[in-house]
Amino acid sequence: MRLVPALFLLLSSTVAVSAQVAGPATGGALQRYDVPAKPSYVAIISREFKPGESAGLHIHKGVEMSIVVSGEMELTVKGQPTKTLHAGDSFMVPRDTPHDAKNIGTTPAMVAVTYVIDAGEPMRSPVP
Repeated sequence: MRLVPALFLLLSSTVAVSAQVAGPATGGALQRYDVPAKPSYVAIISREFKPGESAGLHIHKGVEMSIVVSGEMELTVKGQPTKTLHAGDSFMVPRDTPHDAKNIGTTPAMVAVTYVIDAGEPMRSPVP
């Protein structure tokens, strides 16, 4: 697990300098950076949730590190109790762990979601 903190430090310094954000993109990637590592990883930052919107149960081929910027979210992670998150709360989801996030507020919720996933893999894979 020592790779994850190193990648986070790399992202916090490099991504901020190397990528420009044109503005919020609902459900899309705001920034993307190919992490120079073996094996290759990709870092992606996104997203806004509309009131009542859910991500749906899914996994990532990598780690997700997130912070709620505004709004109120409910986070469900397999093997953990469901959590209610508010602006300023952060969370991490390990590789291949089924999880879901839902906006339980009445206004849009902005979540700075950072995915560090295997290059060539989809950003997320649904779990039936």
